[in-house]
Amino acid sequence: MNIKIITYPFVCLFRALTVILFIVTLFSSCGTQRMDKEARANIHLPVQPVEGTEEKARDKELPSVIGMKDRHGNVTTYVQTEKDKEGNAQLSVQLSEVTVTARMKNVPERSGKVDVDFIVSVPEELINSKWQLNLTPHLVKAGATSDFDGLVISGDEFRKLQQKQYAKFDRYLSKIVPDSLFDKYFVRTGAFHRYIDRYNRSEFMRVRKDSLDHAGYSKYKAGLEKRYAFFNQRMRRNKHWLKKRMGFPKIKQRYGYFGRDTAYIASVYNRRYNEIVNLLPMFHLLRGFAPEYTLWKYRKEKYSIGFVNNYAPVTAADSVFLKKRFLKDRQIARNQSLVDNRHIVFAETVKFPKNEKARLDTVIYNKGKFEYYYKQQVMADGDSRRMKIYLDGYARSISGDSYLLPHSDTLDYVVSSMIQFLDTVPRYMRKVIERKAVSTLRANIAFSTGKYNMDIDLGDNHRELDKVREMLEKLTETGEFVPDSISLVAGCSPEGSFRSNMLLSKRRAESIGKYLSGKLSGIEGIASMLKPYPKGEDWQGLSELVSDSLESENRKSILDLIMADTDPDRKEPDIRSKYPAEYRYIREKLYPHLRAVDFTFHVHRRGMVKDTIHTTEPDTVYAKGMELMTERKYSEALSVLYEYNDYNTAVCLMSLGYDQAAYTILLEEPETANREYLLAVLASRLGREEEAVRRYLHSVELDPAKRWRGTLDPEINKLIKAYNLIRFDN
Repeated sequence: MNIKIITYPFVCLFRALTVILFIVTLFSSCGTQRMDKEARANIHLPVQPVEGTEEKARDKELPSVIGMKDRHGNVTTYVQTEKDKEGNAQLSVQLSEVTVTARMKNVPERSGKVDVDFIVSVPEELINSKWQLNLTPHLVKAGATSDFDGLVISGDEFRKLQQKQYAKFDRYLSKIVPDSLFDKYFVRTGAFHRYIDRYNRSEFMRVRKDSLDHAGYSKYKAGLEKRYAFFNQRMRRNKHWLKKRMGFPKIKQRYGYFGRDTAYIASVYNRRYNEIVNLLPMFHLLRGFAPEYTLWKYRKEKYSIGFVNNYAPVTAADSVFLKKRFLKDRQIARNQSLVDNRHIVFAETVKFPKNEKARLDTVIYNKGKFEYYYKQQVMADGDSRRMKIYLDGYARSISGDSYLLPHSDTLDYVVSSMIQFLDTVPRYMRKVIERKAVSTLRANIAFSTGKYNMDIDLGDNHRELDKVREMLEKLTETGEFVPDSISLVAGCSPEGSFRSNMLLSKRRAESIGKYLSGKLSGIEGIASMLKPYPKGEDWQGLSELVSDSLESENRKSILDLIMADTDPDRKEPDIRSKYPAEYRYIREKLYPHLRAVDFTFHVHRRGMVKDTIHTTEPDTVYAKGMELMTERKYSEALSVLYEYNDYNTAVCLMSLGYDQAAYTILLEEPETANREYLLAVLASRLGREEEAVRRYLHSVELDPAKRWRGTLDPEINKLIKAYNLIRFDN
């Protein structure tokens, strides 16, 4: 019984806490409003083009939509508000140009670009302080879809949560030490610098001691040499005294008088002198400095080579190496772990990452409808005649729920461009056809040095001669041409004498002709068609090769030698002797190109009697320019049409924005409805409004359909509104 009394209050408390927790959970689950699955963001066209709002710019009223940056640098679109029935402020758009009127719009192409614009409309039921909308416009051209920059619309509570998540991630990033502060945090700099100081000091003391040792050694050596010089001088004086003492001067005088030693005294005295000198050190001991007789401390190898100042303090490269001994490895590993886990931490911390490529990233603080004017420039191409725009996206809430939004309506853009005024009539050109035709081919056929017999297996001869056969087949395969003759001129490099090279090239040409006669025996009369000729030493070809490929300061001098009107047998030896390095390059790299055969194929057109006839045929170059125009490759088309300087050239020029040049060309063209209309467009661009109105009205007189076209081009549509020309549409 005592136990029940003690535990009963705790049971009641537990039940009460359970009820409270259930109520809190119930209310918290209702905190985030559920999204209407049928709600969607939509897009629609402005009522009028942007250029038609000039009069509105004169109004002093504030715009109903403005963009401003908050303290974080994010752009926020604010709209005018009005009071609802309860007196609360709500969003309201007052722009008449955002009224939905159609899903199709004609847009002009200018300078190879198209401006598409539309209104992104977000209904009130998608605006919530705890939601974020991510909207992406999509462009469809010829079945291919590309994305425009997206729009991000966040509620204030959602943005606060997002900023809180980014702040938390920033705190994580702040723990990462950047490379610029590596030494400060990860190197025991005090110990490192003390080590460097100790090392440099010890190195200095080593060199200092070494220099003092060498100074002591030099002093010791100088003292010894001075002492040795003293004793050596005494030794020489002793020897002089001994010679004088033994009568050497008298023996020398006697010997000089008689020319010989008559008494044989000199030999006796010399023998005696040498015995005394060799016996007593005072007469023969010559003292000199020798390492083996120096003090022990001066017998080291360093004293034999002299003092060398090899002081080597720590360099920058040494510092990098030594610094590894003073790194804080644990801290570095911890920092690297933070770096490596950034993407993981970001994914865990930032549940709602920002769209860095968004066109608009704004926060909505008030409830109500939101609209955004979107304008995008699109490069024109062959698929830009018709374009579609639609919008999709998704919404997400702070609770983590995500919803795909239904696709918006699809807007159609019909692109009007100047190429619709192209003159597509085929253009012909007058052509003169000659009865006879000539085609040339060069083949590098190899021969052994000094040889002229044809060897098909040498070098690339097989492939080179196949080129001759293929050329002949190409000329005759259609049956239009009949071969008359094939001349082959063989050249050679200038080694050897001029006469021998001329004979060698002649025999080589004949050898090639003989080979081709057998190879092309299926062609009737081929043997008589082949005409071999010798070319000899090709000095002109060598001059061109040297001029194009030899990089040397002596190139001009070598060219002068090559082209000099002198004995050809002297040219090569002169180059070889005066410029040996350049000659080696010429011989190895350029001479092989001179051993070539030039083929000339002479043919005539079958059945043609006259030497020339005149005919017309389609201008393929002009047709290529027109094809580029239809593909909207205006710059490439202009490079083709520029020389024609005609009506279509003017259309190309005005498509690229060269208005004055196009205007000048069109003035010289015959008067047509298209020509007058284009001049009206150009006059409007050039600021000549009266002329533009006059030419537009004249184009309508020539072609009533131009009054409908005028509403598609902004230059003319502006005039229609300014001068009240709309009456012509009645």
